[in-house]
Amino acid sequence: MTEAPFDYWTQDGRFGVRIDRRAVESIVADCARSGRRETGGIIVGRYTDDRRLALVLSASSPPPDSRAGGFWLLRGVRGLQSWLDGLWKKDGTHYLGEWHFHPFASPTPSCQDVRQMKRIATTESYQCEEPILLIVGGDPRGAWHIHIEVHTRKGERHQLTRRPDPKDPLG
Repeated sequence: MTEAPFDYWTQDGRFGVRIDRRAVESIVADCARSGRRETGGIIVGRYTDDRRLALVLSASSPPPDSRAGGFWLLRGVRGLQSWLDGLWKKDGTHYLGEWHFHPFASPTPSCQDVRQMKRIATTESYQCEEPILLIVGGDPRGAWHIHIEVHTRKGERHQLTRRPDPKDPLG
């Protein structure tokens, strides 16, 4: 298996997200552990100098105070700030957005997902004007898919599609 990252771009090339393969593997493993319950966490990384491409280098596991059911998730916060502070000091990575799992379902964002991202984009304390929403859907032990959107402070939603590496067996 190649170690190529997962690259996603908007059709117009305005926004790009490159997810490190280890971050994807970590997210999918958390999804598999959750069974038929939603789960989620945050994604961290940095931007390229021109800020067109977000580099997702790591993803948190669900915080221990998270609560979830088959069709809902309240992502907790316990431990996230100290984890983020440590990453910032270590290598300058920071909060880029949210990830969660739609078990055995489409990774299509719900109305609640869209409202949450709009709130994050417009809340100063997040310090994230263009948060990324990453949703995994399907069977994490079989056929799963990733959906990615960038939300802007102006309320715009930009869906990204994967640009596969032709050498990647996961394509």
